[in-house]
Amino acid sequence: MRIRTGVASAALAGLLTVAMTVPAQAAERDIPQDANSYSLGQEEARAAAGVGAFVTGGDYVHFSHTVQKTINAHGWWKKLSGPATKAKVTVWLQVKSGTGWRTLNVKSKNVYSGGGSAKRSQAEWKCTNLIQKHSFRSIVDVDLIGYPDDANRKITDTKSLYCGV
Repeated sequence: MRIRTGVASAALAGLLTVAMTVPAQAAERDIPQDANSYSLGQEEARAAAGVGAFVTGGDYVHFSHTVQKTINAHGWWKKLSGPATKAKVTVWLQVKSGTGWRTLNVKSKNVYSGGGSAKRSQAEWKCTNLIQKHSFRSIVDVDLIGYPDDANRKITDTKSLYCGV
């Protein structure tokens, strides 16, 4: 999980930047971080400044249970604190192509916190055949509506599926 933060104003962002440069905070860079979350010290600093936090969620690319020969990926968010109630969740469904990734589909939806079928965004792709095996991943970006936030995105693990593109 990646905990993301929204910033209430540019002034608060500036204050956080100044506060993060004091020597007591400099040691935070030496603390190993989970790749999907902020360090505890940074999160506490944001919470103390009145900034909300949320978790970006997304599942692996998988075959649809409702539409035959279709793969899909979902993205959602879960509010931990702060004033935001809705977010624009964007999901990119990508296939490995040569040395890079090619986007097959992008979908966005404004959703409330939580996940589940009504509180998530979905990108899908209709397979041309079920013989060719390809590697797929999804990228999920959450943008709090009415509040600026960082540019972090969740990238799901790669899954190999028999789905022609």
